[in-house]
Amino acid sequence: MKRREFHEIADLAGCPAWLRDAMTGYLQVMIETARPYEVAIPVVEKLCTDLGASSVLDLASGGGGPWATLGKELRERGLDLSIVLSDVAPSTDALSRLSGVTGVEYLREPVSALDVPASDAGVWTMFTGLHHFSPDEVASIMRSAQERRVGFAAFEATERSLPGFLVVLFIPLFVLALMPFVRPRRVLPLLFTYLPPVLPLLIAWDGFASTLRTYTPAELEEIAGSVRVPDYEWTVSEFVVAKAPIPVLALVGRPTS
Repeated sequence: MKRREFHEIADLAGCPAWLRDAMTGYLQVMIETARPYEVAIPVVEKLCTDLGASSVLDLASGGGGPWATLGKELRERGLDLSIVLSDVAPSTDALSRLSGVTGVEYLREPVSALDVPASDAGVWTMFTGLHHFSPDEVASIMRSAQERRVGFAAFEATERSLPGFLVVLFIPLFVLALMPFVRPRRVLPLLFTYLPPVLPLLIAWDGFASTLRTYTPAELEEIAGSVRVPDYEWTVSEFVVAKAPIPVLALVGRPTS
């Protein structure tokens, strides 16, 4: 099956802020519940250690991704990291949720992954964000990482496969179960989760679109081949997640000199 560029509702310019926050908030709770990105901990740890990075810039952060947990676990492993989250449409709810998390800051001003401002971050990361960009845009982000001489690690917990699409079928049930745990709790998201159940269908559509947009390892290898330079290496890997039907895909880049 070929990759398809379907529009996700949360990406649309006309999507109301409350709806976008509800959708990214649900994804945040799902990430915290299922914890698929625990497999990223040793990858990010090695990348930061090898490059001597003390600061990480997370791109396309949405609702905050796994950083509240990952940051804590990396600190317990001895890494004193400053973690800065960013997004082209920063989530006010995520700003509130993460305000008390040690070592984590969410930038209030919009930041596009296609035009990253100057920073002292030695590593860029992205969680559940790579599929939002076209192949040309992914190549542009990779070239930017190469030119800035920073490490890069992007992780995807969706897969364009039969098991990946089967997971999407259960999204409405997951939304019904998890929406009450989204913080801060708001009336409109809860109302449209149950009376009527509109949000479960909208989030399921975004899950379906995300799955259709997810890159395969071969596709990422092809993009990496188109941007690769002698003093920077790219690797594409898949990590098995315990009790999960699909693996986590990782695209990792690092300067070699």
